[in-house]
Amino acid sequence: MSGERWDRRLFTAANRVVRPVLRSRLHPLFGGLMLVGYTGARTGREYEIPVSCHLRGPGEVWAFGARTGWVTNLRGGREVRLRIRGREFRAEGTAVEEPEEVGALLAELVREYGTRSLRGRALGLPWGREPTAEELAGAGGRTRIARFRVLADGG
Repeated sequence: MSGERWDRRLFTAANRVVRPVLRSRLHPLFGGLMLVGYTGARTGREYEIPVSCHLRGPGEVWAFGARTGWVTNLRGGREVRLRIRGREFRAEGTAVEEPEEVGALLAELVREYGTRSLRGRALGLPWGREPTAEELAGAGGRTRIARFRVLADGG
């Protein structure tokens, strides 16, 4: 079995456990994660996936899509559902895919939160020191960022 296929099966199995926990009162166990609910752009199917998130300020949330294609569903802007810290929100999501722009957003996170904020993102960035501009630009080519603007409390 190929590595990519194995990764997909592992993520699918983990999501079966994480999703219900994020919907329950036990959601603090996975404090850095949120659920994103959206309709597939091509399939029209409903999806709900756990992703790591960065709360960026009033009404703005960022999430990464390193090895998955879910962020591409947000091209051109799409309305989604977010479940963050046990609360449901409606939001507009946009895909950030241009490597230079992604690299600039990664640099912003590193400046504000340090290199630990990007740990575990499969970006190939160094540990224990601030990445160079070239390393951030390279990482920008390996990931996408979903930017969400919260529209309303979903109840």
